[in-house]
Amino acid sequence: MKSLRFVTLLTVIACTLTATCAAECRQTKYGQCFKVHARYNVYADGDGLWVVGTKHRLATTDGKLDAMLEKAGWQDHSIFGDFVVCPESTFIKGHSQSACIQSYTNIRLTRWN
Repeated sequence: MKSLRFVTLLTVIACTLTATCAAECRQTKYGQCFKVHARYNVYADGDGLWVVGTKHRLATTDGKLDAMLEKAGWQDHSIFGDFVVCPESTFIKGHSQSACIQSYTNIRLTRWN
């Protein structure tokens, strides 16, 4: 739990110092923002969105979603929803793509079975 709090704190600090906050999340040279239905989760190599129905993973983080997972128990919970994301790196098949979360709706916290 302490490590997740530390990661969340670092995320909040990074968000205030860089252009990765939702207010700054917009189209870049890597492409237009797009909608996805995805699962937000804390993975071994960082937070991210897994786009439902694909093998595509977006490396991203969001302090509010992290707080929801921490409160519920990030080890056995995920957050599903509709996300608008903006790419921050080039898409390479088979690799995680960096992106920022511009907005999200229809958020649902679910427990793993």
